[in-house]
Amino acid sequence: MSQQWNPLQDLMMLQDRMNRLFEDATQRRARSDSSSRDEFDRADWTPSADIYETDTSYLIAIDLPGIDRDALHIDLDDNRLVIKGNRVIEEPTKHRAERSAGKFLRTFSVPGSVDQSQIGADYKDGVLQVRLPKRKEQKATKVEIKIS
Repeated sequence: MSQQWNPLQDLMMLQDRMNRLFEDATQRRARSDSSSRDEFDRADWTPSADIYETDTSYLIAIDLPGIDRDALHIDLDDNRLVIKGNRVIEEPTKHRAERSAGKFLRTFSVPGSVDQSQIGADYKDGVLQVRLPKRKEQKATKVEIKIS
């Protein structure tokens, strides 16, 4: 029995490819702007990420299944959060390979309102969650300035 052609599926696949191309291009540009040059300048793939904002923090969730915790590196460099790592897939390719493998790199601009000393991360069930707490607002104070 033959499978029926679904034009919407083809359009969705095309849109996904275009999104990845655009994201890869912006990631390459961001890396070329960066002063840090290392082995991760040429990423093999780009993991998916979601960014959330709450009243108290920003949250970044990145899907990284199959990556050992020790293969992940997170740095904050000049208000730029850099997440990089390497996924090794040791099974031989039998018929088809759809999972991404190799080096990856994601960079995120960190707003100035983030308390950089309190940034934290958790890695559980293949999802890396990075918490970027917002600085507590300082209340405005009135100060009388004397003229000399």
